[in-house]
Formats: sequence, structure tokens, C-alpha cells
Amino acid sequence: MDTPDSSQPSGVLPQLPRESILQDDGEHLLVSTKGVEGSRSDGILLRRCAFSLTTPLGCEFLGQYRHLSDGLWHATMRSKRRDDGSIGPPQVGIYATELDAMVNLWANRRSFDLGHRA
Repeated sequence: MDTPDSSQPSGVLPQLPRESILQDDGEHLLVSTKGVEGSRSDGILLRRCAFSLTTPLGCEFLGQYRHLSDGLWHATMRSKRRDDGSIGPPQVGIYATELDAMVNLWANRRSFDLGHRA
């Protein structure tokens, strides 16, 4: 796991209220985005990574879940990187409960080879 570089900004984590972090294993974070102005999801899955132009906050977006108007829950997760380096379409699931959607994202957080960190 990467160690934080003290010369880098502290990233997105100090900006998140502690109660918004639902799961944290030191590498991955499952974060509630309920009540966040402009959010199109109810929660997101992030992975800590090195600071770069593509990850200026030190976190990489991996997936999200949201409540649908029919009462079901929709979760999406980035797909495995292909041999040619491209990324396929996202993995999608529909679930009966919010807990099912969250558990699916969390359980699959390490399932995909998303390439090397920046």
C-alpha cells in the first residue's frame, strides 16, 4: 500500500464527515453521499491512491449505488482492465435493498484489476 507523501495535500478524506464513511479498510472507502448537494448517488466506492493529475484528491472512483424511483437499488462498478489497456463497460446490479447494493460494492472492491496506481 502506498504511504502518504507529507508534501502532498491531505486529499478528500479530511473533507468527509466521519459519519459519511461507512466502511474503510485502509485502502478502500465506502462513503455515503446522501445529503451531498449535487450528488447523483447515495454512496460511492473509492480507493486511495497516489496524487496525480487524474486523481488530484488522492482517491480513485470505483463505483456507486443509488436508490431508483421504483424502490430498487442500482449499483455500478468499474470493469476489469482489458489486455489492450482499455476498460470495459461497468458492472451493473439491481438490488432489493440499500444494504444489498452496498455489500455488493464492498465485497467486490478487490475483484477487478484496475491497473497500477498513479
